[in-house]
Amino acid sequence: MTLAALDAHARRLAGADMRTLIAEPGRDDALVLEAAGLVFDARRQRLDLQAWKALLNTAQDARLPEAFAAMARGDVINTTESRPVLHMACRNPDRLADPALASRLRGARERTAAFADAIGAPDALAGHPVRRIVNIGIGGSDLGPRFIYDALKAWRREGVEARFVSNLDPADLDDALEGAEPETTLVVIVSKSFTTQETLMNGQAARGWLAARLGEKGADARLCAATAAPDKAAEFGVDPARIFPFEGGVGGRYSLWSPAGIAIELAVGAKVYARLLHGARVMDDDALETPLATNLAAAKGLVDAWNRAVRGLPSRCVAAYSSRLERLPAYLQQLEMESLGKSAAHDGAALPPRHSGALVWGGRGSDLQHSVFQWLHQGQDEAPVDFIALNDSSFMEDPRARALNANLAAQGAALTTGRAGEGELAAHKAIAGGRASSTILMPGLTPESLGALVALHEHKVFAESVLYGLNAFDQWGVELGKALARDLLSGDMSGFDPAARDLARRLGL
Repeated sequence: MTLAALDAHARRLAGADMRTLIAEPGRDDALVLEAAGLVFDARRQRLDLQAWKALLNTAQDARLPEAFAAMARGDVINTTESRPVLHMACRNPDRLADPALASRLRGARERTAAFADAIGAPDALAGHPVRRIVNIGIGGSDLGPRFIYDALKAWRREGVEARFVSNLDPADLDDALEGAEPETTLVVIVSKSFTTQETLMNGQAARGWLAARLGEKGADARLCAATAAPDKAAEFGVDPARIFPFEGGVGGRYSLWSPAGIAIELAVGAKVYARLLHGARVMDDDALETPLATNLAAAKGLVDAWNRAVRGLPSRCVAAYSSRLERLPAYLQQLEMESLGKSAAHDGAALPPRHSGALVWGGRGSDLQHSVFQWLHQGQDEAPVDFIALNDSSFMEDPRARALNANLAAQGAALTTGRAGEGELAAHKAIAGGRASSTILMPGLTPESLGALVALHEHKVFAESVLYGLNAFDQWGVELGKALARDLLSGDMSGFDPAARDLARRLGL
């Protein structure tokens, strides 16, 4: 069975009353799943148990459990780049079939942990303590570490602040260095290839800032790098003792578990970072070992594939009801859209219509209720919503937290049930309802629960990719724009249309 074969279920359920669906016997057992401390509640989806069983059969026919196992073994599942996919192995290399690879990953983990411990010393930087960490990277080398750093604010090392630089706008680096002293600043350069234009230009500028006060030797003593190309980092001027290599099979958007996430470990310490990895490992175990019918990661992927490929909904809203999870939607935007934004199957054939990822967007609740929720409730298009909440008794002792979570629960109910309009403005006040949402509950915001949340979404992305028949681990679409930018900077306008040449002229290129 394929996703396309489920269209009859979507048509059958299109006009169903969501309140009737939610009351279906057995729904709680089938569509409320728990793993690694997280609860995933999909009862407000436009599904019934008949359609859910068909989705599970589709996953079985697509050999989803075997695909999870192949990734864990280190099989070459990134077919277009002929690589294994190793982000899961970074947090637990024991399942790998290659002992030498497993040993390298353990060694990389030990090196970053030791460095994080050493950085805590009062004389870590040539006799000075570390007070500012400046992480320079872009894409996965920025979004993941930045998101985790914000989320783990309660767990940060005292007296150490991290700033993140990704953009070529000079103000980005200026803001990151504001108030910093070169003597107590550690610059972390993260680039898988160590050829990324934005990262290298900002890295050179940061090194120049250090050297202006400390000289070349003093500047180099305050650089470290994480890369899959250590030779290039050494050529840049980073001491090999502070270069932390990671494997080519670790994709950027999945790399926070590898040395590419070293800024996280430096900022929170090796022990807290290990707890983050542990939470992810527990979710890994559930994805790998739990039958499909109760597999949380598979269920999340199936729900999202149902809404995208079967129901034809082009986007999904992520509403994180936690200020410290504010960057989660942006992180998931990259994770999902760079992974699932494809048009070709593994063999190069065109994918069927809608067999690729949805547009992911969102923000922080309850702020979203005063902006985009108007569109979600009364707009002409439906976008399923993922509500994410902290279900922590100590958090809920504060009446503001109770009000926050009451708003979350109310919004899910409103999307489902709607209301009839009354009076002269009945048409304007009516809310149709019948709109889908899911809820993810976290048992507080801890390193473990955060690790589990991220791993859940990594696995659900992979599950979707298996159902769609695409490679979630390449990103050829980002290459063309980079190449054209290099041409523009070199002055070669020959391959550009008149509008592009005129824009280049107006910009002074």
